[in-house]
Amino acid sequence: MTATPPPIERALSMIHDASGRQRLPPRRPMLGAFGRVLASLAILCVGCVSSGSASDPAAVPLRTQPPTALEAAAQQEVWRDTLQRLATRYGICKVTAAVVRERELRFVTAAQGCATDQSDESLTTESIFQAASLSKPVFAYAVLKLAQQGKIDLDAPVLRYLPGGYEHRSQPYLPDSPADRVSDPRLQAVTARMVLNHTAGLPNWAEGPLYFIGNPGQRWEYSGEGYVLLQRAVEVVTRQNLDEFMAREVFQPIGMMHSAYTSRSDLEKHIVPGWTRDGTRLEPWSFRVPVSAFTLYTSARDYGLFLAALMKDEALLRQIVASSVSVDPKLNLGWGLGWGLETDQDDVVLWHWGNNPGYRAFVLASVRGGNGFVMFTNSDRGLTLAEPFGQQVMPGPRSVYRSYLLRDGLASLLCEIFGVCI
Repeated sequence: MTATPPPIERALSMIHDASGRQRLPPRRPMLGAFGRVLASLAILCVGCVSSGSASDPAAVPLRTQPPTALEAAAQQEVWRDTLQRLATRYGICKVTAAVVRERELRFVTAAQGCATDQSDESLTTESIFQAASLSKPVFAYAVLKLAQQGKIDLDAPVLRYLPGGYEHRSQPYLPDSPADRVSDPRLQAVTARMVLNHTAGLPNWAEGPLYFIGNPGQRWEYSGEGYVLLQRAVEVVTRQNLDEFMAREVFQPIGMMHSAYTSRSDLEKHIVPGWTRDGTRLEPWSFRVPVSAFTLYTSARDYGLFLAALMKDEALLRQIVASSVSVDPKLNLGWGLGWGLETDQDDVVLWHWGNNPGYRAFVLASVRGGNGFVMFTNSDRGLTLAEPFGQQVMPGPRSVYRSYLLRDGLASLLCEIFGVCI
């Protein structure tokens, strides 16, 4: 009897055809004005079926070909209208989203949902947002590339690359942040793999001298501090600061022309302001020191290009999921190298959320189908859009939407401790 392959093997098998070559869909032509009119008419016909019994499986055959350009345009109109409706309903002033289909960036859109945002910068699909913790998967991608090149050993102590020890800064985004040299011997055991799957035993943020909350490799505990530690090692190995390294290794090869880990002058005029939950406008913070964990500035189009590039890279996908640790067994949630993982019988779904003051972001992608989306908002309430928009783009039950990690404050505690996830 043949053993059933694990979910990741079944998911990754969809990337290649029988010859071993990467199976990528052909590019589809863009529609002109006439095509958009036809697309609008096609939306009106959603639900129309051919003659035949609906209960007869032969009457509704399974699709074996990718959607036509007309069908794709009709679907994009639905996504655009959905995002606008959700932004208006929840009062999200500005939101942009990119959709990946069959491992290609197919669609980018934007919506404005409140009249109170009078910022000078008009919203476009190239508008710049703080990516917050969506910075981490991009940095993890670059680290895994370094590992493939033999420049970093994921299982070696990070301190191997910091011969002078680790000088920790409590506010790493400030050039004059107070510093402390870490002497805890447990730091000797921390590896890059532990940092990337959040098992280094470090807190999210120390807000003072660095300390451990557990032994390295013992359990999952989300940590931005670990990413800063690994960033210092990468900067030593590459002899470049983070922004220079990421531009060379990721942004330029992928075509992310509107992305940086610091606030460049050419980006600043395109950065949208944030909004707090109580409706207070926050002027964009200009990060002058790059931090791998949360200072990425980017657009939906750029991040969509990154997501598409990742979905095509089978070797990296295997690395990401191979080191999975459990986060929430009840929801089948784990964590791989740089990404949250949701695993079911047939697929592995990558996900991550972002949370900076005045900004929320979310990304989700299916390894098996090569489909996904990323969404950036300029509101503390922005994650309320993740599930309803995600259900339009990638229909089906997703347990990650029930995770406490996607909630703030008291709502997060109620969800984590009592299972009351509102």
